[in-house]
Amino acid sequence: MLVRRGMILSLAVAGLAMTGARAERAPGLRDSLRRGGFNIYFRHSLTVRAGQPDDDLSSCARQRNLSESGRAVARDIGKAIRGHGIPIGRVLSSPYCRCLDTARLAFGSAMVADWLETNGDSSTADEQHRLRMLAAALSQRPASGVNDVYVAHGNNLAGLNRLLGWPSLPIAEADAVIFEPGYGAPPRVAARLSAAEWVQLG
Repeated sequence: MLVRRGMILSLAVAGLAMTGARAERAPGLRDSLRRGGFNIYFRHSLTVRAGQPDDDLSSCARQRNLSESGRAVARDIGKAIRGHGIPIGRVLSSPYCRCLDTARLAFGSAMVADWLETNGDSSTADEQHRLRMLAAALSQRPASGVNDVYVAHGNNLAGLNRLLGWPSLPIAEADAVIFEPGYGAPPRVAARLSAAEWVQLG
């Protein structure tokens, strides 16, 4: 059901799967983002998928890290967002190096939010606490005139679906889901954008 400026997808219907709100289906999204008021959730950029351990949060050398293409994509996302005149407020990141690097390359700096970490198992008490923290953050309005950014993992959004019954939000590396808070929980979803679609945003 399309409502409000023809671009916001209502997620109030139980069980609705978010499968198609791409940039081309969200006319006016750029102008809306320029006014602020959205929470933009990024999955970290492209990573080296083989030959890297991923078992020590205290050491980047023991984690899966961004590829050179992933670093370039993160820079391109930030350049596109600045080029569109989209104001960014807080930038919060998972403590994993691939997330922090994505945030810093795209936006210059980021604050670590430990609750954006994930173990991928929403049945554990620690993960449930982190997911509820994320749900509260995505449902909260940013400061006036800006959009807040969260850089984390695909497992976080999948965990929200399993734990809280949020709509399924598949997200590839470097993809973003744009949430418009202020309409209860879950917040409404304006679009799901790939890295290339930030450049094409109109």
